[in-house]
Amino acid sequence: MQYFISRNSIPSQFVNIKLKLSCETGEKVKLQLAAWRPGRYELTNYAQKIRAFKISHLSKPINWKKQSKDCWTFTADVPGIYEINYEFYANQMDAGGCWSDEIQLYLNFSNCLFEINHRENEAILIQIDFPNNYKVACSLIRQDHTTWSAKNYQEAIDSPFLASKDLKHYEYSIASSRFHLWFNGSIHFDINELIEVFKGFTQAQIKDFGDFLADDYHFIFQLLAFKHYHGVEHQYSTVITIGPDKDLSERTLLKELIGVSSHELYHFWNVCRIRPKELIPYSLAQEIYLDAGLVLEGVTTYMGDLYLLKSGYFDLKEYCEEILQKLFQKEFDSFGWKNQSISESSGDLWLDGYKAGIPDKKVSIYNRGAIISLCIDLILLQKGSSLTKVMKLMWERFGKTQIGYTMADFQTMIAEAHGEAKVIQDFFESYVFGVADILPLLKQNLEAVGIQIETVYPEKSTLLNNFGIRVAENGLITQVHPDSDAYKNCMIGDKIIESSIETEKGQTLEILIERQSRRINISLPNTESFYFPQFKCRILSETKWRLDWIK
Repeated sequence: MQYFISRNSIPSQFVNIKLKLSCETGEKVKLQLAAWRPGRYELTNYAQKIRAFKISHLSKPINWKKQSKDCWTFTADVPGIYEINYEFYANQMDAGGCWSDEIQLYLNFSNCLFEINHRENEAILIQIDFPNNYKVACSLIRQDHTTWSAKNYQEAIDSPFLASKDLKHYEYSIASSRFHLWFNGSIHFDINELIEVFKGFTQAQIKDFGDFLADDYHFIFQLLAFKHYHGVEHQYSTVITIGPDKDLSERTLLKELIGVSSHELYHFWNVCRIRPKELIPYSLAQEIYLDAGLVLEGVTTYMGDLYLLKSGYFDLKEYCEEILQKLFQKEFDSFGWKNQSISESSGDLWLDGYKAGIPDKKVSIYNRGAIISLCIDLILLQKGSSLTKVMKLMWERFGKTQIGYTMADFQTMIAEAHGEAKVIQDFFESYVFGVADILPLLKQNLEAVGIQIETVYPEKSTLLNNFGIRVAENGLITQVHPDSDAYKNCMIGDKIIESSIETEKGQTLEILIERQSRRINISLPNTESFYFPQFKCRILSETKWRLDWIK
């Protein structure tokens, strides 16, 4: 089968797509468009971006039926080449979308190419029309200047395409593999220094996994003029969108680019190849419920950041400040962990996983998962093993073999590395499948590597720290601590008009709020409780465990 992609009106952002399909007499063809894409487990329903759908044979229109919201069917009455024509709206600029304008054509084929029932393993040719002065970043095999080939549908959807007149290319090599850096946009940083950092974390990851099964790997960057941050993993590439591009001249945003790049490279092994059984192969027509969010994104978030420490980009002090403190602050500033386990939150990704959701309903598989992974790693280190060693075994047993794993498999491998199955079973029941408070265990195990977690209450945060009320700059209440008296009196969205503390009455807070045009006076006694601490990490000593952890 062969796709032809072109543009008639670039400002419209509609991309014209033609599929030529050879059919046999009486063949019933089912054209299934993806409802979601690899790397993001939520329904996106790309069919809503399609218009002007039609099918023809020898220039004569063919009747077709919309079987579901994203599935078209027709019957080939006679043999020959059938043409499926449609327009796709390419107006989503992020690491998983499609974008078309006067300087680039950027496509994630998972958004816009069809999976054809019983023909998923047929080779696909993709011919794309673009200006001669454009450079192209894509991991597919290039047949000629405008044509690329994929072995099958799965390879096509896992191979993003970017053509742009402003594309810049650099590369480095580790052993026999080449790593390509493609930048679309303005570069405001020292590229040679960046390459050295990339070499560091790439080499460290390959060393720990033992091999890298690719001749070429592509980092594809969209450097945007506006604030943005997103990355998506693929078999032989990653797309990363980040901005504002000018802020990359400063270390603050540049380290975010480096961090997401290390994260996405770790996905080369974990997710792209070490996958839950449910994702072998990707079935994009409907939801695939998973309980493995801890492994998919938690382990990857933790390990991606840890490799910036192992490779020397961060020293331990900066790692504690930039990674650990931020993980802890984000996790314990909210209380979703009291109400839903990470296993449940993983299954609920299809429901509300990438939205803020209702207050304190869920946990982030990224943030909570990284903290649980940190605890697992520290526990294993004290037994002479590590999460790094477990993930290498996961690679050997489930990644290379492509058989897929279950959460029971992951737990078993942790137990084997630890040596005491009951200890690991209790850990998983408490923190993976349960809602136990992980902070005490976290403190205990970090002290084993010479790091102490301290909680600090700033003196000038009276509303927040003494009464448990978080207020935005515009005066709107954005969060109320569930253990505070304010939880029974204040509502998220209330606007504080006036506030004062009556010291004569034992520090009572008097506030005037506006709630849906009503004005309400509220009095809150100071119970001498403290809420919403700041988390700080203090390095205590050079312990053996700490040195084992870093190396």
